[in-house]
Amino acid sequence: MTSLPPPIQPLCDARGNLLPAAVGWSTRPRVHCALRGHLGRRKRWNHWCVTSPRWMLSLTIADLDYVGYGAVHFLDMDSGEVFSRSQFRAFGQGCTLPDTPQESHAFDHPNLQLRADAQPRRLRLTAIAPDLGSQPLALALDIQRPAHLESANLVAPFGRKGFHAASRQLGLPASGSLQLGERQYQCHGGQSFASLDFGRGVWPLRSHWTRATFAAPGGIAGNFGSGWAEDAGFSENALWFGGSLLPLDCPVHIDPLRSEPLAPWRLSTDDQRVELIFTPRQYHHTQPSFGPFHVTTGQWFGHFEGLLRSPAGERVPVRSALGWLGSSNALW
Repeated sequence: MTSLPPPIQPLCDARGNLLPAAVGWSTRPRVHCALRGHLGRRKRWNHWCVTSPRWMLSLTIADLDYVGYGAVHFLDMDSGEVFSRSQFRAFGQGCTLPDTPQESHAFDHPNLQLRADAQPRRLRLTAIAPDLGSQPLALALDIQRPAHLESANLVAPFGRKGFHAASRQLGLPASGSLQLGERQYQCHGGQSFASLDFGRGVWPLRSHWTRATFAAPGGIAGNFGSGWAEDAGFSENALWFGGSLLPLDCPVHIDPLRSEPLAPWRLSTDDQRVELIFTPRQYHHTQPSFGPFHVTTGQWFGHFEGLLRSPAGERVPVRSALGWLGSSNALW
């Protein structure tokens, strides 16, 4: 595991209460997210999504205190074939999840092994699944973490005792390949990107959120969401221009244009910084459950088109940028 500089700000005090000094926005990870107290209610979540012109891949490692969860989802964009595998481990066994977003993490189960091995300014993402839709999966991807690339980092309170800490890292260049059965899929140079959704906190028992992300060549990317931290006066909405981050001050409206499953969506802001159309190519639905607890997610994969406005007011076109849009309801 790569050593890191000492963290500059703890998330919680010794009793597990959120520290006011941790609350707020930053463009670099600055909070050490060790969770204390709140036994049974703590959430640790690392989700990777890799987009490439011919395929998309997502990997999830989660420790919900009472259960550990690992999942891999692969989509062939040409054929529409979907291959998935999810596994549970009681009380978080098999999960190795750190307290900062730059460190290594892993999930270990006989039917699914996921690893993210951190090194200086890069990360090695690997997965092995003997049976992914009746075919073996083996992948090895190199994810770059350029020094100039900023990230969206937020700590927000939830109600009286809950809180949420997140790091959204988008537009990370990806290279390498994956083998699914007899088929091999390569990353396309300059067109394949990874994103990390790092979350830690004490989250509401019943939760709902909508989120959309995309990345394009030239360091252009977007992270949009609703239903999560707005009640606390915070938002994770952000744009990237050349790797520099611009937080968005106003809400992003995320609206389907029609009721069909693969109908386009419009994403817009009142200040016209965001004017995008998302056109899905594939849809995927999951509902992992453990006893009475579950997370129901609908996820669309496709392309973003439209315009963004830079901090200087420049109109920045977005053309066929790969990304996804998801809507989730959780009882956890």
